Amino acid sequence: MPRLFRLLCTIAPLLLFTPAHAAEWTALWGGADGAHNAALARQGDPFWRSAGHAVDASLELSAGVFTRDGDNTWHVGVTPIVRWWMTPSNAIEAGIGANLMSSTRIGPKGLSTAYQFGDLLGIVHRFGGTPWSVGARFTHYSNADIKRPNPGQNFLQLRVSYDFD
Repeated sequence: MPRLFRLLCTIAPLLLFTPAHAAEWTALWGGADGAHNAALARQGDPFWRSAGHAVDASLELSAGVFTRDGDNTWHVGVTPIVRWWMTPSNAIEAGIGANLMSSTRIGPKGLSTAYQFGDLLGIVHRFGGTPWSVGARFTHYSNADIKRPNPGQNFLQLRVSYDFD
């Protein structure tokens, strides 16, 4: 997969290192089933908001690495995310996006395709009067049975964000 890896190395900076204004930057760390994931994500201003601003939708661009048994698999993704703000400081977020991997393996686990969907469900707490927020996410990657086997990979992640808005 050297060609795919070169593509990832070209796309990731374009996705992530654009001007920081009006963006929330998030660092994610986590793992499950012997695999670990570290990622950096950029979420733009909401492109849609409900009338009372209790629900909003934005686009998240991400790049990161899966590690397992000494192997690294790089990934980039684009995910529309919807957040329901239960209070001004606390939200539930959900999204389904597209991800491209540098390999079809995470350690010994074969994923069959380099293209994977990423489904996420999380909670967010924004500290009042500051640009900081923290939270947790459950993320599931799979190819939606485009090709078998399709074992998927789950991650439970902690997140720390800074909003440059």
